[in-house]
Amino acid sequence: MVLELLSWREIDFQGAVYAGLIAGYVMTLAGLWAGAVPGLVAFDISDFGRRYMASDRPSAWLFGFFTHHVNSVIFTVFWAMAILPNFQSNFQGAPARPLWVGLGWGVTLAVVLAGALISPMSGLGFLGRRTGNYKFALTNILLHVIWGLIIGAFYRSPT
Repeated sequence: MVLELLSWREIDFQGAVYAGLIAGYVMTLAGLWAGAVPGLVAFDISDFGRRYMASDRPSAWLFGFFTHHVNSVIFTVFWAMAILPNFQSNFQGAPARPLWVGLGWGVTLAVVLAGALISPMSGLGFLGRRTGNYKFALTNILLHVIWGLIIGAFYRSPT
């Protein structure tokens, strides 16, 4: 099995950047509103910026907001370069292919990056296990599903 890796010049780089920014922004807003939905918790993604700076200044929140959007763009560009091209044959002729691949990428990031790296670094344990209930994990996964569906909906491969 040979994995296909495209260069940034072979993808719609501008489209990937826009998709990443839109998805990151919608995910940030959805996280703030999630607490109004029964079974979910409010999720201030930008507040995680305090973990980078070890500070409670407003600039820490802004730094978290900025880094979340930069990460969103980086992961969308990586998805367009390395993940999406390797699932071409799995969904041959299916118009919703990028949606499914985006959804899978979002769930992967929710579990591997946010759940196994960021949550434990924040003192919440794997997928927020130390919170004592399922709400943090469910909110995390749903927000990343929304993110993945948005990048899948907005990004269009040039080939």
